[in-house]
Amino acid sequence: MNIWVMESDSGITLVYKPYMDFPINEDLVSGLLTALNQFTIVEFKQGIESIEMGGLRWVYISDKDTNLLFIGADSKDVTAETLRARLDVIRYTFIQQYAHKGNRWGTKWAGNVEIYKPFENVIDEYYTQWKQAERITTVAEFFDILGIYQQILNLVINVIEGDLSKEKREIIYVKIEQMFKHYSDLEIVKKNPELSKITFGRRIGFNIINIDPMNCDMFIVEKQILGLIRRIVEILKEEEGYFPSLKYFIKENIFDYLMSNFNLLNDLNLFTFLLQLFLIK
Repeated sequence: MNIWVMESDSGITLVYKPYMDFPINEDLVSGLLTALNQFTIVEFKQGIESIEMGGLRWVYISDKDTNLLFIGADSKDVTAETLRARLDVIRYTFIQQYAHKGNRWGTKWAGNVEIYKPFENVIDEYYTQWKQAERITTVAEFFDILGIYQQILNLVINVIEGDLSKEKREIIYVKIEQMFKHYSDLEIVKKNPELSKITFGRRIGFNIINIDPMNCDMFIVEKQILGLIRRIVEILKEEEGYFPSLKYFIKENIFDYLMSNFNLLNDLNLFTFLLQLFLIK
């Protein structure tokens, strides 16, 4: 999210707080934003409320009493309503702090934008709160994903322990242990300590639920777990053969588990991947 507080007529930026990088000069952006708003006022008798431009969603709030223009830009994943609500909080706070008497605003800022520099810290506080609120949903979803992966790994262990011969079980366990040894030496694991909490032991099986989503890049963790599951299933198919493995997957109710959790898996964009993983050669 990037935020501007501007003087409407002159286009002078009083406060600019970026959280996204722009590939062009910020002064040019500010001038363009003001010009667009002025154009719509002249031609359509009202200012811009929301537009999509440059792959981003832009929201404008004009405060007539202070002649200020508040602009917010964020990805299209953020709705205009959410972006507008956040921008309005910033508008209200700024006016309360610097311009709560609208008729005196013209003499308050007097062309010196440095006096508004501390307001960037206020925006930072709001931004942190909004991101934490978003993260609650993300973390809840991530726990759902971890739970699904853990159960799938448990079912795979059931196949190894309950359906394979002692000799094949030993071969597969040795390969899994070698895979984990190689995994622990990976640079990505060293750079992301939470990945080291993915463990395997012959007596206890796999454990991934000790990962703390608040201390990791959840995208990286999920990608690594998927890679491990894929490799373990491939080891089973390589050692037992496709059709015997498929029979074991059916016997241990892996497909029943996937189907019984279809809605959740589908919402998390996991159903097709997992079904293909166990079903296709």
